[in-house]
Amino acid sequence: MARPKVCFVIPEYRKDTATHFAHVYDLLKTVSKNLDIFLIIEKGEMPEGKRMFSHVRLLSSSSLTLRILGTLWVIIRARKEGYSDFYIHYSFFSAFLASLVAGISGGRVFYWNAGEPWKYKRGKLREAFERMAYRRVTFLVTGTESLKKRYALTYDIPGEKIKVLPNWISLERFKNLPDGEKDALKKKLGISDGAKVVLFAHRLSERKGVQHLPDILSSFAGGNIVFLVVGDGPECKNLKFKIENLKLQKNVRLLGWIPNAEMPKYYAIADLFIMPSDEEGFPRVLLEAMAMGIPFVAFGVGGVLEVVPSELKNLVVTSGAKKQFVGAMNYILNSSHENILIIQKREKEWVKKFNVKEVAKMFEELFKI
Repeated sequence: MARPKVCFVIPEYRKDTATHFAHVYDLLKTVSKNLDIFLIIEKGEMPEGKRMFSHVRLLSSSSLTLRILGTLWVIIRARKEGYSDFYIHYSFFSAFLASLVAGISGGRVFYWNAGEPWKYKRGKLREAFERMAYRRVTFLVTGTESLKKRYALTYDIPGEKIKVLPNWISLERFKNLPDGEKDALKKKLGISDGAKVVLFAHRLSERKGVQHLPDILSSFAGGNIVFLVVGDGPECKNLKFKIENLKLQKNVRLLGWIPNAEMPKYYAIADLFIMPSDEEGFPRVLLEAMAMGIPFVAFGVGGVLEVVPSELKNLVVTSGAKKQFVGAMNYILNSSHENILIIQKREKEWVKKFNVKEVAKMFEELFKI
């Protein structure tokens, strides 16, 4: 029996990526067993396992205009090869282009987007273009039921045109490490025995709550706690300045971007993961933390409350409530070993439903509509 054909467009492919695209690669590897994939990569490099896909096209132009034209041409080629279902991850330009091709020659466009774009003012042209893309695609795909309702309300999209597909995690990649490897990493980072480790891993931007970090860090000044800050972005210099001004350098390690493939070992040495974001959709970093059995504290934005088990919703606090956030952190850092084991067990049980192998089945079902 012939496998269903799907043209899948991703904005970027890099083996050492530090972005959530690493999880998209995990999904592609899984669904390529049952789907005939025509993969279009807007920029980056050719994947090592390209033979698992029927076609792979990497757009090489650094010019946005030429890349858009190149994307349109390759989408047309895919349609001529018999691919009538297009799944576009994140890129609204490609979603718009695929909708044009599908509108002329027949086909369907599934456009993935999961965030809270309505929280931030953007240029009128971009806003109008993105709204047009949402309306032209066959289906918008987002991460949770609450996000579905908000996209429908904000962009006037009929509910039946929005499909919910949760984000996923590769439980084969995110698993505990031997104690020897943990000890070696702690030594490399200058973390003393007995110190508690708190991990933040995200883009260093206001949307991801970097402006809240100095106040949070200051609340633990003088304690035997080390904060690992993984990521980079527009607020990096400002964060570094505030850390120096508050004389917190001894307790903070600014590590920059770390490839997602290496992140399990940083979760493995953490006692707590924090996510003080002002905007989220379906945060994969929470899935990563839970897969590793790391307790978390997060602001309740976007679809966060739908990502975590009900028993741990006390660790999700009102957005912007920093005192409550610090209180929840103290609760975890001062919890008994027995309580931490209970949290870890629930996290690892819960996150199984988001294993890439399970979500891949849901992804494949999209094209049977």
